[in-house]
Amino acid sequence: MVKTQDNDICPPRLKELLDATISKLNSDCTSLLGRNFGISKPDWQITTIDEFIASNEGNYYLISSELEESYQGNILTIIRLSDAIKIGGVLLGSDEKEIKNKIEKEDLDADCTDGITEFSGQFSGIIDAVFRNKLPKQVHVKLSSCTAINKDNASEILQDNLFSEYFNLTSLLLIKGFDTGKYNMFLPIELADEFFGEMIHEKNTNVLVTDDSLTDIRIIKKYLSNTEFKVMSAYDASETFTILQKEKIHLILMDLVLPEQSGIELCKKIKKTPYTRGIPLVMISSAPTHETVVESLQAGARDFLVKPFNKEKLLQKISKYKVKKKLARLF
Repeated sequence: MVKTQDNDICPPRLKELLDATISKLNSDCTSLLGRNFGISKPDWQITTIDEFIASNEGNYYLISSELEESYQGNILTIIRLSDAIKIGGVLLGSDEKEIKNKIEKEDLDADCTDGITEFSGQFSGIIDAVFRNKLPKQVHVKLSSCTAINKDNASEILQDNLFSEYFNLTSLLLIKGFDTGKYNMFLPIELADEFFGEMIHEKNTNVLVTDDSLTDIRIIKKYLSNTEFKVMSAYDASETFTILQKEKIHLILMDLVLPEQSGIELCKKIKKTPYTRGIPLVMISSAPTHETVVESLQAGARDFLVKPFNKEKLLQKISKYKVKKKLARLF
């Protein structure tokens, strides 16, 4: 079920960025199409693409714009298939009556496909122009893919993105001469933190992830972005103890296979060190054996997590270690 949030759920600097993006899209797409194009004032939700697809019947069109350079991720724009047909037809200068006939039949023919594909590239370029000007680090936004989408093919097309959490900017789509459409832009929720250091939840539980795989660390950061867990990362034993000396860590997630020292050896060292022995530790492995699981628990690990895992499985393992908020006391 989609969880609707108040309109102020979007952090202020991210909202300012996206307001500027919508304004630029409205003006530039109007010029591109040669008729008024408008994305109305949006509402905000935090949702997954899976929840969106499940709660919206009919056929849609996906424009996936990829972020490169200092940032990674995809901005997903989803419009009704009928709106894609409108845009593709208008861009190619088709007769309005002909376009409306195709809309009625939901006929995204070769000509309309060419038109909406051209529009999608220009659309991503407009986003790129705003982001390059507004973000603190270098960024490039380019068209990654564009295609028709529905409940039957969504899992194949979106794959890992299907269950990730996004800010969903939802609004009306206005194109002069046609019925009002619908517009949805999905921005990965972790980008609020990566762009401007803005966070949705107060993060009061510090998690140290020790893993020599940058990809696996990024996955964990992504899964924990909209939670109370703040992720710090280390790649070996030396970096792990450097962070443990400087930061208050409430939980350690450690890969079994590490350079120089194994996860089991490092776990033993942590449990023998007075200022770290009390920190709960969960061992992680993509190919655990019965022996390595037993050795990890004997070394002091509280639990074991097998890769690959989804967000739900990760939270099941670690939610018990969240730092509880203290109630205010009068005396």
